[in-house]
Amino acid sequence: MMKKPVKYQFIADQLLKTGDEFSAIKNLEEAEHNYRTSLKYYKKARDPVGEGYALSGIGILHEMEGNYPESRTYYEKALNKFQKANDHEKIGILSKLIASTYEAHDALEDALIDYKKSLQSFQKIRNTEKEEEIKRSIISIEEKKSSQKINKKHLLFLSTYLILICVAELVITYYSMEAGLIIHVMVLILLLVHASLDSSYNFSILLLSMMAVPMIRIIGLTIPIMQTPALYWFPIISIPLFAATFTIARAQNISRRKLGLTLGNIPVQLAIGLSGLLLGFIEYQILHPKPLIPYFSLETVLIAGTILLISTGLAEELLFRGIIQKNAENLFGSFFGLIFTSLLFTSMHIGWIFVLDLLFVFSVSMFYGYMFQRTNSLFGITLSHGISNSVLFLVMPFVVF
Repeated sequence: MMKKPVKYQFIADQLLKTGDEFSAIKNLEEAEHNYRTSLKYYKKARDPVGEGYALSGIGILHEMEGNYPESRTYYEKALNKFQKANDHEKIGILSKLIASTYEAHDALEDALIDYKKSLQSFQKIRNTEKEEEIKRSIISIEEKKSSQKINKKHLLFLSTYLILICVAELVITYYSMEAGLIIHVMVLILLLVHASLDSSYNFSILLLSMMAVPMIRIIGLTIPIMQTPALYWFPIISIPLFAATFTIARAQNISRRKLGLTLGNIPVQLAIGLSGLLLGFIEYQILHPKPLIPYFSLETVLIAGTILLISTGLAEELLFRGIIQKNAENLFGSFFGLIFTSLLFTSMHIGWIFVLDLLFVFSVSMFYGYMFQRTNSLFGITLSHGISNSVLFLVMPFVVF
């Protein structure tokens, strides 16, 4: 009698083969039905590689229909299966497929990342033919980037939204919280409507990701936290920030890898993280804030530092670097995308009043953004951000010179 896993494996293989046959004759509905059914049997057979093939097939079908975001979702799932199996050939193929879907949307920065990942995989197995093919694709992307022109209409709209956000922050700081909130609500609605009407993929997803900025300010200022110690404002306000970030990431099918949720090169990431010691010291010389803890001790600093690391470092870097900067780079290129994200990030610090601090925050944002471009990891800059705020709010206020 045939064992169940073997039986499931045989059925799954036959369904996958049938799916390929229907795909070849462009019968997409029947092909998808067979791929999905084979996926169920591969799961029962505990065959992750088979699952990867089935997921790849579904992704190819969506790409044939021009549904690139959905195809990327399945390619990413398939990629995870092949990564667990340490199959570098399939990793290279899936990375190339993911890159091609980004290239179809002119999301050149993301396409370049995945083409480079594909190249690394083929280099590991010394597949010179595929290496040359991917190198040609990378050269093509670089040429497209060099000739990429900024759409003046898009730039005008984004500058207007940025100015409106700055005005809202200035109104909240110097005039009326209620009036500032009204402006933020107006910006939120405009971003939503504009994103739904614009035909440009890269521009519309940038507008959607920017919605998180007025949204977190609206929620943060309307939550009744006045009786809560200042330290705990940060995790309370970070909850809607995390929620908005993961909602956007899910809606845009941004993978964990694309968000930067990888360790990267550990020594490099730790070096970036330690920069927070200097950055926190410098910002304290500008702001001289009151401490967020009642007294200085190793225990209170560690607990409060962990809170700041998660609720400011991770929460803010996920949104601004992992999502907004990536989207801005696909629209404007790496340099202008970095500048726009840094200006947007700086606008949310207007409440500190000091002009010198705004210049400092802009510089730090440029540094973090550049490090993210180079490493594609949030680990180091999140650590630096958290350490910087810990030095600023927890350590330096107790240091007597």
